[in-house]
Amino acid sequence: MKKIYTLRYFFMAFLLILTSCSKDENEAIVESEKTIIEPDFIKNDGTEGLKEEVLQEEEAPTPTEVNAKSYRHYNYTLLKPSDLTQTDVDSIACGNITKMPLLVGSRKQKVGHVTVSNDGENLYLTFKAKRRNLMKKVYLYIGAKDNIPFYSNGFPNLRKFNYKAFPYYYGGTKEATYIIPLSSIDLDCFEIVAYAKIYNKDSRCFYTSFAYDQERTQQYNYYYGCIHYGTWVRSFEYCKQQCQDPCIQAYGYHEECGLCENDVFNTFFAYTFLDNRGTAGVNVEILINPNGCDITNSQEVGHLNISSISESKLRIEYQLNSGYEMCELNFNYGISRFDTPNNYSQQFSMPTTSHAFEIEKLTGANIYVDSKALVTPAN
Repeated sequence: MKKIYTLRYFFMAFLLILTSCSKDENEAIVESEKTIIEPDFIKNDGTEGLKEEVLQEEEAPTPTEVNAKSYRHYNYTLLKPSDLTQTDVDSIACGNITKMPLLVGSRKQKVGHVTVSNDGENLYLTFKAKRRNLMKKVYLYIGAKDNIPFYSNGFPNLRKFNYKAFPYYYGGTKEATYIIPLSSIDLDCFEIVAYAKIYNKDSRCFYTSFAYDQERTQQYNYYYGCIHYGTWVRSFEYCKQQCQDPCIQAYGYHEECGLCENDVFNTFFAYTFLDNRGTAGVNVEILINPNGCDITNSQEVGHLNISSISESKLRIEYQLNSGYEMCELNFNYGISRFDTPNNYSQQFSMPTTSHAFEIEKLTGANIYVDSKALVTPAN
């Protein structure tokens, strides 16, 4: 009799294990490896009410063309993971980097995250699963918020997403970075719906996860006949980050009144000469790319004007040519050759084409200046 009870308990436990995990990708995973999967995770994941045949997953196609794919009349771009690591991407990214958690179910259990950034040419999306989770598939919608494809109950129609990535290793992959050319996205700001089919090694189940902004309030309303299906909040907005060209060093140099030693450019003027020029002043060229003291192949990108505006003051004005902007200026001056201990400097939060300031005339007959600027091509 004891043996019969033992077998009965064993059979009941086996049934509980089977019913706890249907291995359907539209179930949800809990964060703790020891927590039992709660029914409402499955019930509230967004697919409730859809027919089984609608939810059935498509398999990876066998495409004949690179990037131009069609499967069951749906067009999309097939993505493959790049060799770039997240560190590689961070080093070339412009502006701010966006990081969103990969969440599952109504209780928003975290199974990974998605990091989004761009440089001047490409959009980078890195999917990373945490702990004992692996990614089996990735689906992405990138575009206008109003064009996100949905089923009638408000759950996103993954098959109509415009980017997809399928398994590359048995059991899934832990991390993958996908690259999308910015030229293929005709919006400066756009919505991203990032879906990952997650496999958990412990439960051996598949779960639906989305990356989305938990701080943001957004609503999608859906009506099917006379039935209102409510709202769906699982996406986030991304705006292309502007990339500034690196600022390069520029030097002030007057060909007739200039001196150069050890790659240091000095220009000097007598106060009497400046006084005679008055407010018209005199221009000093701003040059880039000199070869040491050799300015033969250098390029003029602007000028600075030095003018006498009173008996005790000089006015200095930097002016960049069209196509260039100034990130920073550094104006050093003194009364001796290559000895310019006095300084006026300015860093600009936004690059500018001009900047003016005033300095006191120094005691002596001449002024020597070592004038520099960091410049960049204007966007």
